[in-house]
Amino acid sequence: MSGRRSLRSKRGSSDRRAAAGWPFLVRWVAAVSLSMAVAGVIEYTVAAEQLEERSLAEVAKGYEADLDGLTDVLSVDLVPAVRREAIGDELDRVAQTYGTKNVILFTADGRLIDATGNNPDEDKTADIRAVLSSGSPSWEEEKDEGEAGDGSRYEFLLPVRTPDGQDFVVEVDQQATITEGLTADLRLRKTVSLLIGLLIAAPLSYLLGGRSLHRRQNRAEHAADTDALTGLAGRRPFRPTLQALLAGSAADTTLLALIDIDDFKGVNDRLGHSFGDRVLCALAGSFDALGASDTAFRLGGDEFAVVLTKSSDAQAVAAIERVRTALTQNAPGITFSCGIAAATTGDAVALQELWERADAALYEAKHRGRRQTVAFSTMANSVTVSADKLDAVTALLGDDAKLSVAFQPIWDLREGQILGHEALLRLPVDTLVEGPQEAFELAQRLGLAADLDGRARRAVLKAVGERDWHGLLFLNVHPDALPGLDVDALVTDITIAGLVPTQVILEVTEHDDLDRPEPIRALKRAQDRGFRLALDDMGASNAGLRALTHVRFDVVKLDRQVTARLGIDPASDATIAAATTFVQHTGGWVIAEGIEDADMLDAVRGDTHGPSPSRQMIAGQGYFLGRPAPAPTAIETRLDHLTPSEPHLPTR
Repeated sequence: MSGRRSLRSKRGSSDRRAAAGWPFLVRWVAAVSLSMAVAGVIEYTVAAEQLEERSLAEVAKGYEADLDGLTDVLSVDLVPAVRREAIGDELDRVAQTYGTKNVILFTADGRLIDATGNNPDEDKTADIRAVLSSGSPSWEEEKDEGEAGDGSRYEFLLPVRTPDGQDFVVEVDQQATITEGLTADLRLRKTVSLLIGLLIAAPLSYLLGGRSLHRRQNRAEHAADTDALTGLAGRRPFRPTLQALLAGSAADTTLLALIDIDDFKGVNDRLGHSFGDRVLCALAGSFDALGASDTAFRLGGDEFAVVLTKSSDAQAVAAIERVRTALTQNAPGITFSCGIAAATTGDAVALQELWERADAALYEAKHRGRRQTVAFSTMANSVTVSADKLDAVTALLGDDAKLSVAFQPIWDLREGQILGHEALLRLPVDTLVEGPQEAFELAQRLGLAADLDGRARRAVLKAVGERDWHGLLFLNVHPDALPGLDVDALVTDITIAGLVPTQVILEVTEHDDLDRPEPIRALKRAQDRGFRLALDDMGASNAGLRALTHVRFDVVKLDRQVTARLGIDPASDATIAAATTFVQHTGGWVIAEGIEDADMLDAVRGDTHGPSPSRQMIAGQGYFLGRPAPAPTAIETRLDHLTPSEPHLPTR
């Protein structure tokens, strides 16, 4: 790699470290502090409860020691008057303890003997029995309603047993503030210790381990931002980088170039993936021809992007041509197509819209024959795709999208009867997308064509399952859906709809990739399960002729342009001749699409007059024979008056 590129890489790394350093430190300190705080709070809560219980137990033990004199009085045989006076003196002595509000003596059966203050209002019999049964003191916090200030108190029940076996219980009421004051002081000390620990632990943990983790994070972020194979910036930093440029100074122009290697899949298939990797690295090396302010990204596979700043369309095209020249030297025979779109001064373009413009230009470059660079500004305005329209395409994939289906009859022109119906997708009336063709074109740009194909197929089979079906069902399969077509799942779906595979003809549009191994394998799997196959739009290109050598199609459908030029264009006549020759050996049909009037029907049937065996195989489809409708045409409908130049109207 060149020195310029290395400097750019180092500069980008230092910028990322500067931008990421403080946020990481803040996150680290916050994480350590929060962890310690949570642990401290839990410890504090548990310790506070334990401390309070321990304090209350110590208070109860002190009261038990103060009751030794009362035990002596209760064990001595005294005259009643003297006994009452002695008991009262002992209770008063205990009541002199700091914070004590009331002392009460009960017999074992809960009868009040004496009290230093107010007599209790509630029955204590159950609590007294519990204390005597356990032989240990108990306590609980009580709230005295109606008292001024803090009416909280702790109520201690202390068992007393005389040497001669008599059981008594003493209730001691203590102000809650006495115990709470002791525990509050210890809680404050615990809190201060926790805060000091947090202040020391956070920076100390960063010095001992966080700094090393920070360096590892920087390396991990760099690895995540860099494509491992080519060394270019990867997909992860692409969107933030472009978004930042678009949000920057209005005086700057930002251009996005999308690059796709021509026929890269074929390169991989023919020469192997290791050679394909060398091609990718060769293109990455060719980006050294870019300017110092330009940044290249590998988005995945053979898709690359270049973000250029402060350049015009012409300068961007020139930069891409320098890359193309360098690639010719690095990997002879390898070419690429490129689409360029610009967000110019005063042009408020969102990232997604800029991407769509560049993608449309790339699509146009490939359409023009590849090895081309196309600027969006040179294209027709009709290729502009709004973000709302892209959202509308995505919305069609949801199960709540109100997709509907129309059925167009396909006629056996020899017998004048219906062979079956082609199921055609119809979009919701309120969508921004202008018909199924545009929906699939936009979905293909977004990489969602296979998903939309599956959604359309579910809508078709649902509509078929809601009626008593007769004849064949012609079911379209988008080219992008072929490589991943789950034939077993399709068999299940059509069975649920009430059909069997032999009733279904899968229509595959003629396209350049139809002779690839993946589509061919998918078609053969479907054929093995009983489906019949139709090659749609034959004559639109020569890809279908190649596909006929790999797959046995049961039906060949002629493109409507071929049908329209029968009898006046030798190429169209040759196409139908080739198609009918092919189906002679398969026992299928040739279906002429786009029959719009009587003259076109006569032209199609004109090729079937005489002894030619192709007469047995010609079928037709078009508005003249039946428009698409929500319900299929009745299978018993006949096509009468099949003679040239006469009306050909379906009748019952």
